[in-house]
Amino acid sequence: MYVYRLMLFLVFGGYLLSPLLMSGWGDPSAAWYRPFVIWGGLIALTLWLEQKRKLDER
Repeated sequence: MYVYRLMLFLVFGGYLLSPLLMSGWGDPSAAWYRPFVIWGGLIALTLWLEQKRKLDER
């Protein structure tokens, strides 16, 4: 059941960050790595939550 909450978090985060990413890709003065940093942060948060879940189940 926790996996569904994690997937919901990922989908919600994707929808929440997609307008920011789209505007960032179109802006020529923005740093090229900004979208990757945002998505990397979301992935790192997901990995951290997954590790925390595994520790709680022991």
